Amino acid sequence: MSNPRILADILKDYFQNSQEPLAVEFRNHFAGTDNPLLTEKPSDDTALEDWIDGQMVMQALHISPRTLQTLRTNGTLPFSKIGRKLYYNRSDILRILQDNYTMYKIRNHGNK
Repeated sequence: MSNPRILADILKDYFQNSQEPLAVEFRNHFAGTDNPLLTEKPSDDTALEDWIDGQMVMQALHISPRTLQTLRTNGTLPFSKIGRKLYYNRSDILRILQDNYTMYKIRNHGNK
């Protein structure tokens, strides 16, 4: 028995491949845009694009190598190691940023 298809996959397949007038008109209307229904489903190879090296992490977060090492050591930032090279998942970095987000309210702003 094959896996059931979700509605989003069925609609995407319809709008990408069908020759019915509605699907053709839809494709023509959104031609040249970044509409997700018109883009191909990513292959398994694109999962590698979710992994970045330490240099990119340090540049993106504006942190030092020592700070990155501290994040690894205390378990804040998971990583994978291949040989001597360390890789980090983009979603883990975004999760850390969201988990540590703090919004400060400015007191007496505009009052003297």
